[in-house]
Amino acid sequence: MSQPWLFHLALVAGTLAMLSFAAHILRQRRHPAATLGWLLFMLLLPWFAVPLYLTIGTRKLVSSRPIPAGAPSTDSDYAVDRLLARTGIVPCGADRIRLHADGAEAWHALQALIADARASLDVGLFILADDVHGEAVMTALIERARGGVRVRLLLDGIGSLRIPRSWLAALRAAGVETAWFIPLLHRPLRGRTNLRNHRKLVVADGTRAWTGGRNVADEYFAKDTFWTDLSLEVEGEAAAVCQRGFERDWHFAVRGPALATAVPATGTRVTVLYSGPDQPGDTLHDVLMTACYAARYRIVAVTPYFVPDEALLQALCLAARRGVEVRLILPARSNHRLADWVRARALRELAAAGASIRLVPDAMVHAKAVLFDDTLGIVGSANLDIRSLFLNFEMVLLMREPADVAALAEWCARLDARAQDAGLPPAGALREAAEGLVLLAAFQI
Repeated sequence: MSQPWLFHLALVAGTLAMLSFAAHILRQRRHPAATLGWLLFMLLLPWFAVPLYLTIGTRKLVSSRPIPAGAPSTDSDYAVDRLLARTGIVPCGADRIRLHADGAEAWHALQALIADARASLDVGLFILADDVHGEAVMTALIERARGGVRVRLLLDGIGSLRIPRSWLAALRAAGVETAWFIPLLHRPLRGRTNLRNHRKLVVADGTRAWTGGRNVADEYFAKDTFWTDLSLEVEGEAAAVCQRGFERDWHFAVRGPALATAVPATGTRVTVLYSGPDQPGDTLHDVLMTACYAARYRIVAVTPYFVPDEALLQALCLAARRGVEVRLILPARSNHRLADWVRARALRELAAAGASIRLVPDAMVHAKAVLFDDTLGIVGSANLDIRSLFLNFEMVLLMREPADVAALAEWCARLDARAQDAGLPPAGALREAAEGLVLLAAFQI
């Protein structure tokens, strides 16, 4: 009698767990394909799906919270400014913002920033490679630590997995504080293995910051490299805001999540925007959506991987249909074949709406930038794909000063001059079905 009773109890418990997790899946903000995939998995293989969902299924590490009654307001008539003000994100001053023209300039700027640090040097990277440039940076960090600078190095547990442990030992022996952001093997409840810190940030003395889309590896800096990327320097209060963001990441990596610290604004030049599982909402996605609907005549987007969710894709399509010039600049062939395969569905829909799809044939475009009219420029670590917008820890700078937006527009124009119009032949039923399956399985976990 005991065996049927135990079986019945297990069946009831499994069913209740499946229903509970199914309800949680439906409450999560996900791509419809991801929601469907998890629900089918729960229905067909609940005993495997439930523990897997506990391991990698949730997107957020903090709960959503209501907007404080005293949230800052703004006199700006720009919709993005009002959105950010209502979510408590304030702009800050920047003594200088400088986009790097190419990898060589970015490398010299990074070297100078590290060499000039006098009190503190905070380095947070997705990829620190075991190659010439990676070794040069690690050697420079060792030198600064031995020179009395407090040096902290925060590496993503997957992106920098191949770093030799001998290098880490040498860094620690020289006094460099090192930490892994969600290592591959970690304690339970210390984040999710599928949540990656994709931010790239180096801050010296809390006054100068180097950030953008570049990792530290040969292909991002070598002369005449096939890779094309975009990074920038920022000085002043904005760099202090960047450092406080690093502090939150560092605190999470070594001691658990920390509360965000507000930084008073002294100007309106730039907004440092963090997004990811450590934020209660999806503010970067909300900014992109709002800016798409507010755009009057131009949207230019540069991204290596274009796998948007349905809402963002429709916002871009509607902008194109109402006469806004929507121009998307992508590598003809990226370093991720799945991304190239699955992007075709969204590109066909955009092209049908009147958008211009431009492919750069002679470069792996790894830059991440979006331009809205002459009003807003966005540069940072986030790609226009589901993983960046909903799963990764990302950081971008929102530039509103006309000179900074114009500099970004000029950079995008130079890249566009190297691009060609994409040929997007109609897809057959088999191709569309295959794209749907890839989208269901990839970019979602």
